[in-house]
Amino acid sequence: MAKADLVTCSFSINRDLYNQYKSIIVRNGGNVKGDLIRYMQNVIAQDIPNKETIEAMDEVKMMKAHPENYKGYTDIDAMMEDLLK
Repeated sequence: MAKADLVTCSFSINRDLYNQYKSIIVRNGGNVKGDLIRYMQNVIAQDIPNKETIEAMDEVKMMKAHPENYKGYTDIDAMMEDLLK
């Protein structure tokens, strides 16, 4: 019988994704369960990833995938001038 203050998590995940994740965790001396619990604790403690963080990360991925859609600078003064407009 499970304790009232515990929950059993069960989910399915792509085997290749799991194996890649597990390989990295184990290589660094950890285990999947412990790593997932630490991740959950960090999310709670830092309140991240919040919506704004996820949106910013998605924006960076888009910028990397399509740099031609974004203005670049070789002059810091020109960049600052545009930022302060």
